[in-house]
Amino acid sequence: MFAVPQIPRFDELPLREGDPPFSAWGLWKKPEYGALNYLTDKALLQAARDEIQTGERVSMDLPLDLIDPPLLGRRPFQREIINKAPKVVNDDVITFNTQASSQWDSFRHFAYQKQGKFYNGVTQDDIHSDQSSTVGSSSLWAKGLGGIAGRGILIDYHTWASENGIEYNPLSTHAVPLDTVKEIAREKGIEFRPGDILFLRTGFVNSYLQLNTTQREEVSKAPRFPGLSQSRETTEWLWERQFSAVAGDNPAFECAPASNPEWLLHPILLAGWGTPIGELFDLEALAEKWAVATPPNAIAIF
Repeated sequence: MFAVPQIPRFDELPLREGDPPFSAWGLWKKPEYGALNYLTDKALLQAARDEIQTGERVSMDLPLDLIDPPLLGRRPFQREIINKAPKVVNDDVITFNTQASSQWDSFRHFAYQKQGKFYNGVTQDDIHSDQSSTVGSSSLWAKGLGGIAGRGILIDYHTWASENGIEYNPLSTHAVPLDTVKEIAREKGIEFRPGDILFLRTGFVNSYLQLNTTQREEVSKAPRFPGLSQSRETTEWLWERQFSAVAGDNPAFECAPASNPEWLLHPILLAGWGTPIGELFDLEALAEKWAVATPPNAIAIF
């Protein structure tokens, strides 16, 4: 069990002189878990008691080869079935980029670009000088935490926009306003708690499933996605909510290109706060049931 410290105000970041902007390095006694320190046995037990009602389970993983071709020029999924003749036996050999389908971004994925520093000051040399190094790796979450498990909150922007006459292309740039996120939460009676896992549904996966091969080729070449808008207000709100992790059905959680590049969320969330970002989660079945970079093996329990 990991103690949750006194959380400083947003305007007190960074915590130490010389650290990157808005970073919270040194906040946690167990820094390898970052904001996942919230996911204690006690917190999970309380969430299970409060939230699990029926025992129904909904998977949120996309197939590893669904996004084809992969976005942003990543290596495609490859599978080889090996016939072990003369024995009547088969083996599978699978090669894939963990960023190509549903995944959690670990703390070694995206650094503060100007400073070249990942969460808690980790550098590329720290990661690449020793191939067995686990610094900043999501493998530590499975080993130390038993995985990411906690109370999930769904903000179904795609359904809300449809119901309120807001038209947009889920396969192109569209910034989801922070005020709208707050409005959806108010309408659905959602109470945010520190340590919640925030899920944002933009409709990207639903729209992608309807594309033909040629259209998927076009989407793979253009980094234009819907997602949470970037701004100081958005960043401050995320800090004040103290989510243990955030995730979306889109390729980046935040919108691309950024609505305000000065407030790009990837470096602040991953490298600054140690908050994992889930991308390309399948939230379609979840939205039907709940109207309100590591393959995640994500599952929601009702």
